[in-house]
Amino acid sequence: MIVGAGMFDGHGAQASASSGHAGAAPTRFHPLSPATGGAAAGLKRSALRPAGTCRPVTAGSGYVNPVAGDVLIGERIDQGVDYAGTGTLTAIGAAKITYVGTSDTGWPGAFVEYRLLDGPDVGCFVYYAEGINPANGLHAGQTVRAGQVMANIIPGWSTGIELGWGAGKNTKTYAAKTGKWSATDDADSVASGAGKSFSALIASLGGPRGKVEG
Repeated sequence: MIVGAGMFDGHGAQASASSGHAGAAPTRFHPLSPATGGAAAGLKRSALRPAGTCRPVTAGSGYVNPVAGDVLIGERIDQGVDYAGTGTLTAIGAAKITYVGTSDTGWPGAFVEYRLLDGPDVGCFVYYAEGINPANGLHAGQTVRAGQVMANIIPGWSTGIELGWGAGKNTKTYAAKTGKWSATDDADSVASGAGKSFSALIASLGGPRGKVEG
Protein backbone atom coordinates (compact mmCIF):
# COMPACT_ATOMS: atom_id res chain seq x y z
CA MET A 1 0.00 0.00 0.00
CA ILE A 2 1.27 3.47 -0.89
CA VAL A 3 0.34 6.14 1.62
CA GLY A 4 0.73 9.81 0.81
CA ALA A 5 2.53 12.49 2.76
CA GLY A 6 -0.66 13.28 4.66
CA MET A 7 0.05 10.22 6.80
CA PHE A 8 2.58 12.38 8.63
CA ASP A 9 -0.15 14.66 9.99
CA GLY A 10 -0.97 13.77 13.59
CA HIS A 11 0.67 13.37 16.95
CA GLY A 12 2.91 10.73 18.47
CA ALA A 13 5.10 10.03 21.45
CA GLN A 14 8.10 8.25 22.82
CA ALA A 15 9.50 8.40 26.31
CA SER A 16 13.05 9.72 26.16
CA ALA A 17 14.96 8.36 29.08
CA SER A 18 18.75 8.47 28.91
CA SER A 19 20.17 5.12 29.92
CA GLY A 20 22.55 2.92 27.96
CA HIS A 21 22.78 -0.86 27.94
CA ALA A 22 25.12 -2.08 30.60
CA GLY A 23 26.73 -4.53 28.23
CA ALA A 24 27.36 -2.00 25.45
CA ALA A 25 30.61 -0.11 25.16
CA PRO A 26 30.21 3.60 26.06
CA THR A 27 31.04 4.67 22.55
CA ARG A 28 29.44 7.57 20.74
CA PHE A 29 29.97 8.65 17.17
CA HIS A 30 29.06 12.15 16.16
CA PRO A 31 26.41 12.37 13.43
CA LEU A 32 26.93 13.90 10.05
CA SER A 33 24.90 17.04 9.45
CA PRO A 34 22.05 16.74 6.93
CA ALA A 35 24.06 18.91 4.57
CA THR A 36 27.01 16.54 4.52
CA GLY A 37 25.43 13.21 5.44
CA GLY A 38 22.69 12.39 2.97
CA ALA A 39 23.55 14.90 0.28
CA ALA A 40 26.97 13.39 -0.29
CA ALA A 41 27.98 11.83 -3.59
CA GLY A 42 26.27 8.51 -4.22
CA LEU A 43 22.64 9.59 -4.17
CA LYS A 44 20.96 8.30 -7.28
CA ARG A 45 18.70 11.33 -7.64
CA SER A 46 20.02 14.85 -7.96
CA ALA A 47 17.31 16.42 -5.81
CA LEU A 48 16.70 15.02 -2.33
CA ARG A 49 13.10 14.56 -1.35
CA PRO A 50 12.12 16.29 1.93
CA ALA A 51 11.54 13.78 4.73
CA GLY A 52 7.95 14.99 5.00
CA THR A 53 7.07 13.33 1.72
CA CYS A 54 8.43 9.90 2.64
CA ARG A 55 5.76 7.25 2.34
CA PRO A 56 5.35 3.48 2.46
CA VAL A 57 6.13 1.61 -0.72
CA THR A 58 5.41 -1.87 -2.01
CA ALA A 59 7.74 -4.82 -1.62
CA GLY A 60 8.55 -4.56 -5.31
CA SER A 61 10.12 -1.15 -4.86
CA GLY A 62 13.62 -2.48 -4.37
CA TYR A 63 13.56 -2.10 -0.57
CA VAL A 64 13.93 -5.12 1.71
CA ASN A 65 12.25 -6.14 4.94
CA PRO A 66 14.58 -4.89 7.74
CA VAL A 67 13.25 -7.47 10.20
CA ALA A 68 13.15 -10.53 7.92
CA GLY A 69 13.69 -13.71 9.91
CA ASP A 70 13.28 -11.94 13.25
CA VAL A 71 10.86 -13.06 15.94
CA LEU A 72 9.04 -9.82 16.68
CA ILE A 73 5.77 -8.70 18.22
CA GLY A 74 4.41 -5.37 17.04
CA GLU A 75 3.67 -3.05 19.93
CA ARG A 76 2.74 0.63 20.31
CA ILE A 77 2.98 3.10 17.47
CA ASP A 78 4.23 6.45 18.79
CA GLN A 79 6.97 8.50 17.13
CA GLY A 80 7.89 5.29 15.35
CA VAL A 81 6.93 1.65 15.86
CA ASP A 82 7.77 -0.31 19.00
CA TYR A 83 8.63 -4.01 18.87
CA ALA A 84 9.65 -6.74 21.29
CA GLY A 85 11.58 -9.82 20.28
CA THR A 86 14.90 -11.06 18.94
CA GLY A 87 16.93 -10.92 15.74
CA THR A 88 18.82 -8.38 13.68
CA LEU A 89 17.89 -5.11 11.99
CA THR A 90 19.09 -4.54 8.46
CA ALA A 91 19.09 -1.56 6.12
CA ILE A 92 15.93 -1.14 4.07
CA GLY A 93 17.92 0.01 1.07
CA ALA A 94 21.30 1.39 0.05
CA ALA A 95 22.06 4.10 2.58
CA LYS A 96 24.60 6.32 4.29
CA ILE A 97 24.95 6.12 8.08
CA THR A 98 24.33 9.51 9.69
CA TYR A 99 24.42 8.62 13.41
CA VAL A 100 25.59 5.76 15.64
CA GLY A 101 25.48 6.12 19.42
CA THR A 102 25.28 3.78 22.41
CA SER A 103 25.29 6.33 25.23
CA ASP A 104 23.93 9.83 25.86
CA THR A 105 21.46 9.39 23.03
CA GLY A 106 18.44 10.82 24.86
CA TRP A 107 16.79 7.41 24.41
CA PRO A 108 16.65 4.39 26.74
CA GLY A 109 19.43 2.71 24.81
CA ALA A 110 21.30 3.09 21.54
CA PHE A 111 20.39 5.00 18.38
CA VAL A 112 21.31 4.31 14.75
CA GLU A 113 20.19 6.47 11.83
CA TYR A 114 20.76 6.24 8.09
CA ARG A 115 19.69 8.13 4.99
CA LEU A 116 18.35 6.23 2.00
CA LEU A 117 20.39 6.65 -1.18
CA ASP A 118 17.89 5.22 -3.65
CA GLY A 119 14.34 4.01 -4.13
CA PRO A 120 11.03 5.88 -3.73
CA ASP A 121 12.09 7.37 -0.39
CA VAL A 122 15.57 8.50 -1.44
CA GLY A 123 16.88 11.16 0.93
CA CYS A 124 14.66 10.10 3.84
CA PHE A 125 16.12 9.21 7.24
CA VAL A 126 15.40 5.95 9.08
CA TYR A 127 16.25 5.27 12.73
CA TYR A 128 16.55 2.16 14.92
CA ALA A 129 16.64 2.82 18.66
CA GLU A 130 16.55 1.58 22.26
CA GLY A 131 17.34 -2.11 22.94
CA ILE A 132 19.90 -2.61 20.18
CA ASN A 133 23.63 -3.09 19.82
CA PRO A 134 24.96 -1.41 16.65
CA ALA A 135 26.82 -3.77 14.30
CA ASN A 136 30.56 -3.95 14.92
CA GLY A 137 32.40 -1.15 13.17
CA LEU A 138 29.25 0.71 12.10
CA HIS A 139 30.03 4.43 11.94
CA ALA A 140 28.72 7.73 10.64
CA GLY A 141 29.69 8.36 7.05
CA GLN A 142 29.71 4.66 6.13
CA THR A 143 27.77 3.54 3.04
CA VAL A 144 25.78 0.31 3.42
CA ARG A 145 23.81 -1.92 1.09
CA ALA A 146 20.21 -3.08 1.29
CA GLY A 147 19.94 -5.99 3.74
CA GLN A 148 23.22 -5.21 5.52
CA VAL A 149 23.02 -5.72 9.30
CA MET A 150 22.76 -2.43 11.18
CA ALA A 151 22.14 -3.71 14.70
CA ASN A 152 21.38 -6.72 16.87
CA ILE A 153 18.30 -6.70 19.08
CA ILE A 154 19.01 -7.13 22.79
CA PRO A 155 16.60 -9.82 24.06
CA GLY A 156 14.49 -8.80 27.05
CA TRP A 157 15.33 -5.08 26.89
CA SER A 158 12.74 -3.33 29.08
CA THR A 159 11.57 -0.85 26.43
CA GLY A 160 12.02 -3.16 23.45
CA ILE A 161 13.10 -1.45 20.22
CA GLU A 162 11.72 1.37 18.10
CA LEU A 163 11.98 1.89 14.34
CA GLY A 164 10.81 4.96 12.44
CA TRP A 165 11.43 8.00 10.26
CA GLY A 166 14.33 10.12 11.48
CA ALA A 167 14.93 13.85 11.21
CA GLY A 168 18.60 13.85 10.23
CA LYS A 169 19.38 15.94 13.30
CA ASN A 170 21.15 14.11 16.10
CA THR A 171 18.68 11.61 17.59
CA LYS A 172 15.50 13.52 16.84
CA THR A 173 12.62 11.80 15.06
CA TYR A 174 10.62 13.18 12.16
CA ALA A 175 7.54 13.37 14.41
CA ALA A 176 9.43 15.46 16.98
CA LYS A 177 11.00 17.69 14.34
CA THR A 178 7.60 18.59 12.94
CA GLY A 179 6.03 19.20 16.36
CA LYS A 180 3.90 16.05 16.28
CA TRP A 181 5.07 14.75 19.63
CA SER A 182 4.59 15.79 23.24
CA ALA A 183 4.76 14.32 26.72
CA THR A 184 0.95 14.27 26.75
CA ASP A 185 0.88 12.25 23.55
CA ASP A 186 3.30 9.81 25.12
CA ALA A 187 1.16 9.40 28.23
CA ASP A 188 -1.96 8.91 26.11
CA SER A 189 -0.23 6.53 23.65
CA VAL A 190 -1.29 8.66 20.68
CA ALA A 191 0.15 7.35 17.41
CA SER A 192 1.90 9.92 15.23
CA GLY A 193 1.26 10.08 11.52
CA ALA A 194 4.95 9.34 10.95
CA GLY A 195 4.71 6.26 13.16
CA LYS A 196 1.66 4.95 11.31
CA SER A 197 3.41 5.60 8.01
CA PHE A 198 6.49 3.60 9.04
CA SER A 199 4.32 0.78 10.38
CA ALA A 200 2.62 0.58 6.96
CA LEU A 201 6.01 0.52 5.26
CA ILE A 202 7.23 -2.39 7.39
CA ALA A 203 3.99 -4.26 6.71
CA SER A 204 4.32 -3.66 2.96
CA LEU A 205 7.77 -5.25 3.10
CA GLY A 206 6.54 -8.31 4.99
CA GLY A 207 7.15 -7.34 8.63
CA PRO A 208 4.66 -6.99 11.51
CA ARG A 209 2.59 -3.84 11.98
CA GLY A 210 2.58 -1.84 15.17
CA LYS A 211 -0.54 -1.15 17.23
CA VAL A 212 -2.51 2.08 17.53
CA GLU A 213 -3.29 2.16 21.25
CA GLY A 214 -4.39 5.73 21.94
